[in-house]
Amino acid sequence: MNTLTNQTVVSDTKPLRIAAILMLLALLSACGSKITPRETSLYSGSGPLNVSPLNPAGEGQAECSMFDSTSTRLSGKVTTYYYSGTLQEDKVRVRISSIVDGYDTNANYFIQAFRWKMNGSTVTLDETPVQFTFEKGNGSASPISAQLSSVHATTLARIRTEHSISGSGAVDFFSKSTMVFTGVDYNWQALKIVIYDGSTTPATVVGQSDFLLPVIQANPNKYAATHHSTLNQLHPFWSQRSQALSESEWANRAQSFCF
Repeated sequence: MNTLTNQTVVSDTKPLRIAAILMLLALLSACGSKITPRETSLYSGSGPLNVSPLNPAGEGQAECSMFDSTSTRLSGKVTTYYYSGTLQEDKVRVRISSIVDGYDTNANYFIQAFRWKMNGSTVTLDETPVQFTFEKGNGSASPISAQLSSVHATTLARIRTEHSISGSGAVDFFSKSTMVFTGVDYNWQALKIVIYDGSTTPATVVGQSDFLLPVIQANPNKYAATHHSTLNQLHPFWSQRSQALSESEWANRAQSFCF
């Protein structure tokens, strides 16, 4: 579902992903296009309801998606974000379901995320980490953390203690909370989540995964008609694209990723 390479960064404090930029520049050479506009407030709550609408053109829309690294343990789900029934176009909700070995025990491991997009035939990767907060449970109007640009396992343990969240370990914590990323509006097409080992200089990538920012066309063939091949391969149904499904069926299938 994503393109991964071992990479290094310039420093711990400003992790400029030079290798990531070079990798994406090499892979992305055709023209991109805008993401299909999201539907307006059809849902309520922190995430979309169990409904998959068609857009005015009759295309199925996916407001929930997933990511799954093919080379390291890093996977999860992503959805749109609603507040009081109104879509927040610059936010997405993320829940990590598996993470690289060592994250819980190595104090030098940390998570960051970066937004990227296509400008014609050129990729733009924002070098500044995307900020995020944690919300308890399936979502809440009240965050349980300050705005963060990176997170270590020790940070998760502190938040767990402060908010009386039972259990132990990062994956268990993620299952009981939601990461809410900001600054991911329609100007951006994808998000890269990276796990770093900060014990080296520059810090070393130990895991990463990319995903498309919802809302996207649920039909992978419709999506592929207007996007670069590397973006197409991030589509959650890319491996199923030969199946003859209706637009409603593609949209309903995307509901399996909602949380």
